[in-house]
Amino acid sequence: EVDINAGMLNLALFLTYSMVMAIQDDACDEHNTQIVSGKFPVSNACGQYGLSYQDIRCTAVDKDKECPLDPNQSFSAVTRALYDRAPQPFKCAPKSQYPVTGYWDDRRIEENHQTAFSNELGRTDVEGCCWWGRGVLREVTRGRCSFGKMNYYIGKRAAEDGRPSLYPNVDFCEFPEAICASEFSNELRWVSGMFQWVMDVQPYNRNGFNYIEKIKEIATDISHGGALDSSFFLDVDCILKTGSVKCDQAIDITETMENLVSAMFDFKLPTLSPTRTTNPSNSPTDLPTVSPSTSPSYSPSATVAPTGSPIIFAYPSEEFIGAIIEDMLTKQVAIEQKILIPSNSEEPSFYSFDGFLESIKIMADGTVPGKYFYVGHDKPTNRELKKRALVNIALFLAHTKTVAVQANICDEQNVDRVNNKLPLSNACGQFGESYQDLRCPHASESFMECPPDPNMQMIAVVKGENSEGSVPPFFCGPKQYFPFTGYYDADTNEILNESPSKNRAGRSDVSACCWWGRGSAQVKGVCMYGKLNYYIGARAAAEGRRSLYPDIDFCRNPSQICSGPYAFTLMWITGMFVWIEQVQEDSTYSELLDNFVSNSLPVDDRRLVDHVSEVLDGGRNKDERYENFLSSLDALGVNVLLSQDEK
Repeated sequence: EVDINAGMLNLALFLTYSMVMAIQDDACDEHNTQIVSGKFPVSNACGQYGLSYQDIRCTAVDKDKECPLDPNQSFSAVTRALYDRAPQPFKCAPKSQYPVTGYWDDRRIEENHQTAFSNELGRTDVEGCCWWGRGVLREVTRGRCSFGKMNYYIGKRAAEDGRPSLYPNVDFCEFPEAICASEFSNELRWVSGMFQWVMDVQPYNRNGFNYIEKIKEIATDISHGGALDSSFFLDVDCILKTGSVKCDQAIDITETMENLVSAMFDFKLPTLSPTRTTNPSNSPTDLPTVSPSTSPSYSPSATVAPTGSPIIFAYPSEEFIGAIIEDMLTKQVAIEQKILIPSNSEEPSFYSFDGFLESIKIMADGTVPGKYFYVGHDKPTNRELKKRALVNIALFLAHTKTVAVQANICDEQNVDRVNNKLPLSNACGQFGESYQDLRCPHASESFMECPPDPNMQMIAVVKGENSEGSVPPFFCGPKQYFPFTGYYDADTNEILNESPSKNRAGRSDVSACCWWGRGSAQVKGVCMYGKLNYYIGARAAAEGRRSLYPDIDFCRNPSQICSGPYAFTLMWITGMFVWIEQVQEDSTYSELLDNFVSNSLPVDDRRLVDHVSEVLDGGRNKDERYENFLSSLDALGVNVLLSQDEK
């Protein structure tokens, strides 16, 4: 019983630190909290309170395990402080993208990079500064040693070295943000903390202090009515933060520990101290605070169907939605193996089957008034309607595989070579398009558009690996910081910014160019992001209408699609929204789909899929989309249904 109590006390102590370091702030990434000369420096990402995170190295014994320093790493954190006007999430990027960094201007609610502004240690850039804290023990899970050890023992390096690995496809050195922004992030937030605890706290046995023996003694003591020993907790705090049993600035967590122990144990502790709140404040937040609803507050009716929708896309019945969901579940393996697998099959996919299925539930039943991702209507026994639904789904999946799933990307990648170069200004538009000029085609919808903001500044979440090499991610920023941009040289793997390099539309800057493609269908342009905001984002909530994501402003922060807490669902939901808007509401598509199904046309009749290609990208990827359509039909069993009609 003593060992059980000691184990529970150890767990309670770990949970206490998790509460203090992360849970009470509802956070995964470390936040920008240190004020220097009255400001929050952007370069605090490199280290706060006198620390330089990239210089938190391993001792000589573990030197081979630490992460190498990569000046070309570029990504952003996904969580930030919840209070009003809090600084933006941390980011890291090479000096070619941010020659200098400034500070967070809480009056203008934006980063000011007009002049260099240093952190406490004098840093005025964020190159190589990707090692901020993450996970439930984010105050200590930081630095090149911590992430390197995770990679060595439970990450990609373990697998490459032929050792057992919990996450063989997660490279914690190349992308430490996987703890907070990957398909495994819900568990990695905990696993990273437990890994730190197991490596640093539990085995501690130096200078007469044996952690395991001490915790056994305290468990025995409090089981007999003794009080919690605050000196023990001060010692543990020092071990966790400095690796030594004694330090100058230990924090006493006894009060929080008392509350947790009394909840977990049947111990009779002495009178407890007054409870300390562990909830975040109710200040406004830029992150969603509620999960999106998956059922409408009213029954869908014909009165909310969009007036411009083709008649074959009538509103669905709950019975039909349930039948399609069941059908998808029976084909999960085929869908995952033939559609949702990246071209590099060793990579974990951004696009999960669970996210796809959850998004169908949300987008098919009228949760977004007047917007229905078509999965059939009337009775599930109507075989022709079921075929129509499955062909619509197959075409959608073929499109997502073509533009995002196969390459395993969320943010659009720089692929359009101009004069054998990849201009950085391709962020403004590729293949002759200008994304900020992708306006709503109908004047009656122009009020939904996002206003182009020349002061917007952001960077794509993850850089792309393609045939061109390690291509830098898209970024946007005002002309005062980036008067012009150069190009990426794939041969030398470097960014050359000595002179302007124009994209195909003639742009050489990246001002107001934050509207590149994102998600499963690569939503892009001021019209489509504006519609997302109007129907499912912050604008819907602000105007008193129902909103799936009331705290996400798709006009001010479109990057939430790829990096927010709901990203793995939003990647699918935004894709289905694009499909509804651009494909299902196209009358020719309606006619071709009806003809394809009703007349049981052979699958080599390309008129339907080629029309979809014309609508979505001017036919640029029509051959690849057709091949993926065949794979999707096969995975969904639609080719079997069609051939049965031909018999």
